[in-house]
Amino acid sequence: MPTEQEAKPAVVTPSLQQWRSPSTFRGAPGEDPLKWLKEYDRVANFNKWDDMMCLVNVYFFLDGTARQWYVNNEDALDSWEAFKNGLSGLFGDRQRYTRRAEEQLKCRAQRSGESTQSYIQSVLGLCQEVNPLMREDEKVSHLMKGVAEDIYQALLTREINDTASFIKWCNYIEDMKQKRVGRPRFERLPNVVPVASLTDETDLVSLIRTIVREEVHRLVNQTQESLDSDPQYLEEIVQDEVERVMAPVSTKPTETRPRPTYAAITRKYRAPIQKFPPEPRKTDVWRTADNRPVCFHCGRPGHVMRYCRERKAVFDNSRNRRRNFDDVGTEEEIRRPNSSRRFTPSPTRGRSPIRRYRSPSPYRRSSQSPGRRREEN
Repeated sequence: MPTEQEAKPAVVTPSLQQWRSPSTFRGAPGEDPLKWLKEYDRVANFNKWDDMMCLVNVYFFLDGTARQWYVNNEDALDSWEAFKNGLSGLFGDRQRYTRRAEEQLKCRAQRSGESTQSYIQSVLGLCQEVNPLMREDEKVSHLMKGVAEDIYQALLTREINDTASFIKWCNYIEDMKQKRVGRPRFERLPNVVPVASLTDETDLVSLIRTIVREEVHRLVNQTQESLDSDPQYLEEIVQDEVERVMAPVSTKPTETRPRPTYAAITRKYRAPIQKFPPEPRKTDVWRTADNRPVCFHCGRPGHVMRYCRERKAVFDNSRNRRRNFDDVGTEEEIRRPNSSRRFTPSPTRGRSPIRRYRSPSPYRRSSQSPGRRREEN
């Protein structure tokens, strides 16, 4: 008899389908709104959104200028069709995108390291942007003009009328290239020992010279004109080339130079003397903001040094001190009873009290009187 647990049927809970999110459209230069709308429609079909859900969710996939445009015109965008028409009309200058696709299609070529299928799909995408109804022969022409050189040479002998034939033959050529066994670029000449068995540099040099001579003789035999013209000159050229190539192998080790010191480097390098232009004289230093003069002596605004009261007081005090000193000297001489000095108006009165003496001359001064000269003689 089955138990109660075995009698109950198994309940299978349906798994929730994970939603897909389209890319964000920003309305930047170079973004094609028609491509983005196609991508958004694919995601909406997968998520099973109707037109109302598409309009509700589109705000979360806009950014930058596109989102600002949606916020400014949200009241007018009452349906999904109105949104698509407004977005494509504002950001979708179809002629501009078509011209850009045409320019890219003209210069599109298979890059180094790019697979053939990547190149084919890129060119077909540009053809779709330029003209969705482009003929097959035009597409094949665009594919042929930019394909790699080795594939182009192989396709010249084939009759290709549509893109399907082009893709089929490209795949066939790629498979044949992968199956092909690569031949070595250089073959060993007969009666030549391998380089690994040579231990001396002279043996290596002689081996290279032998190989070069054999190759030169083989080429000269094919072209008799070069042999008859100047064989000795050709041999010298080959020898010079071999010596130049083998020079790094047979050169002596270079002497290690001593490591330069900081002092030696600084002696060699002298920093250039920078000559700065003379600074212009500042004329606004002794002027206030309201263009009043500033005194050079006291630094106060409103007057110049010539009419400065402090400067005038300094000079007055100096004159008074000199005058008092002269008065004191006169009184002392008057008090002396034996003084035979006659007071005469001195032309130096009022000058500095310090007397100036002339230093004695080392030479004897002769008298200017003619009688004195006769007595001396």
